[in-house]
Amino acid sequence: MLPKVLMAAALLAGTALAASADLCADARDLRLVNGKIHTLDARNSIVSSVVIQDGRFAAAGQKLDPCTKTIDLRGRTVVPGLIDNHNHIVLLGMRPGHDIRVETAASIADVQALLQTRAKTVPAGAWITTLGDWNIKQFSEKRLPTLAELEAALPANPYLMNGGGTVTNSLGKKFFESKGIAVSPAGVIAGPAFLAALNALRALQTFDDEKQGTLDAMAYLDSLGLTTSVDMGAFALPGSPDMRDAAVADTVESLNPWTMYDAFLALHHEGKMTHRLRLFFLTQDTRPDVPLLKQRVLNAFPDFGDDMLQASGIGEFAAAWRFQGGATPTNYETALQLVAKQGWAFQQHTLSLREDQFTAATFEKVNATTPIANLHWSIAHVPRSTARRSTD
Repeated sequence: MLPKVLMAAALLAGTALAASADLCADARDLRLVNGKIHTLDARNSIVSSVVIQDGRFAAAGQKLDPCTKTIDLRGRTVVPGLIDNHNHIVLLGMRPGHDIRVETAASIADVQALLQTRAKTVPAGAWITTLGDWNIKQFSEKRLPTLAELEAALPANPYLMNGGGTVTNSLGKKFFESKGIAVSPAGVIAGPAFLAALNALRALQTFDDEKQGTLDAMAYLDSLGLTTSVDMGAFALPGSPDMRDAAVADTVESLNPWTMYDAFLALHHEGKMTHRLRLFFLTQDTRPDVPLLKQRVLNAFPDFGDDMLQASGIGEFAAAWRFQGGATPTNYETALQLVAKQGWAFQQHTLSLREDQFTAATFEKVNATTPIANLHWSIAHVPRSTARRSTD
């Protein structure tokens, strides 16, 4: 038996170690050594070590915090984190099931390997999904996987794959048929039946599922070297409350506009965000007075938030984008005048030269009333552009 003095000393030492561990539990300071670190300064300097304190690069020689973690890069290259100024990470995180990206697959065998790897990370019986962001032409076979091929890769997890068609495996087929959704013997879900399948999976989602999907979405983009996403919103699901005649759409790109950010907000509150998020609020008002947009800009503050999550702009739509039959959005200028007067950044989705010209002309009209040069307005996608011809 230890003497009382030694026992007291041991207890104090244990308490001190526990306190030290607690102090370092939330430490963010990091020291990288033995690497090729591209600073991208004015001289394009490459250094071998760097200290990051409280999320920012510290000056050389700054005193290290006792909780600083050191990583030996062993000659690896480090580049600054990339910022994607237009994506839909919120939609990605809210997709039902455990997501797996297959854009790197060059064959059906590659798809099978990716699915097998993903299955090792999720419980047996849990849904795995691939919803979009791939093209059937990327596979050497130029076709969808068959039910038998998916069955071989995923015998214990139901699976839904949608993009250049929709296909499921045996467990998925059994579930969807129980919901009255037609699935062919080959596992194919035809045409609009995909939306019924998607909504059947949405009905299974819990808030914890949404949080886990959001964590997975952040981890996926982090793995590509992206550290910040500028999220451009989602279409509004039919049935969303208080829409005031705004456009709605039942698609894989649709969410409830009032609850779609809840998973990110919860993870931010819990200190679990691993990826910076900048939110652009998408609205598609049809009324002349753009009521939903008005409520957004009058009840939120541009750039409100912190380093990890901020409300940053409006887009990629500010009004219902209708160009069919020669029509143009009649409330578009009203919407953009409001965005400009309230001092918000803005980005407009376009897919044709006609849309680009209409957008640019409206920007000019708004600028004549409220200068937008410092508001960082932009046009996204721009699939076609023309050079201005000189009249000289």
